Amino acid sequence: MSTMPRRDFLRTAAATAAALAFAPRRLFAGDSPYAARLFVVQGTDIPHMLEAGIQALGGWSAFLRPGQKMTLKPNVGWASTPEQGANTNPEVVEACIRSGLAAGAATVVLPENPCSSSDKSFAMSGIGAVAKRTGARLYEPQAGKDFREVDLPKGKILQRASVVKDVLETDCLINMPVAKSHGGGIMTASMKNWMGSVQDRGFWHRNGLHQCIADFSTFLRAALIIVDATRIMVTNGPRGPGRMETPNQLVFGTDPVAVDAYVATLFRREPFSIPYIQIAHDMGIGCGDLSNVDVQRIGT
Repeated sequence: MSTMPRRDFLRTAAATAAALAFAPRRLFAGDSPYAARLFVVQGTDIPHMLEAGIQALGGWSAFLRPGQKMTLKPNVGWASTPEQGANTNPEVVEACIRSGLAAGAATVVLPENPCSSSDKSFAMSGIGAVAKRTGARLYEPQAGKDFREVDLPKGKILQRASVVKDVLETDCLINMPVAKSHGGGIMTASMKNWMGSVQDRGFWHRNGLHQCIADFSTFLRAALIIVDATRIMVTNGPRGPGRMETPNQLVFGTDPVAVDAYVATLFRREPFSIPYIQIAHDMGIGCGDLSNVDVQRIGT
């Protein structure tokens, strides 16, 4: 792992943008010695952290063009306050929405199939108020209207799913989970966050959660992943309340397996001790071996 001072932002952003021009879903051209690159932004000024991460990735132009639709998938599944850490930090969500709109996004939608009632989840999380302030659309997708059936030809257990249309039909898909502990999945990060985008999450729990998490990731890949690790619930997830820690980090990447492998270290876990990371790595979805991931740290 290495540290990147502010003076190196522009040089790194330019190099990254050049690589993205040839491989828009990868942070490296083919001659890189690493399989993936992550940017870990440390600080307390969330809008500044968000901008630093986006610039390190090459700027919004690497992911979004003016006039396009942006779909943001935070975790808004629980009737919990921001301080409890069950949902994505509303400050992170707001910073991303405002930054995307400033970059020219025509519309921003935030679909979430919550575990708690949507009224309580959206209000208590603070993300409902964010959507209202920014003009983004936060909504609970409705069966028979807002989902589309898709086949997952590479899935071993999960081979078909009903997925939110706005997740499937968008110009710029951003996965924005909160990092937290989870009773069944051990940890929630980017790959597991897609459970809020499917109609029947119960199937995953009943039929091998870890394999289903990996199976779904063979089908759907976000243009960008931003993990909220500003504060993390390290016990009693996914809803809590539990014991909290404050890494004060945002994690940026495009490889979901590499991102989740790094997030595992925040919980003092070896990445491959979490079955879905090992499974996804073995299936070739991404790189869970952190020795083959370039983790660039940015202080703000």
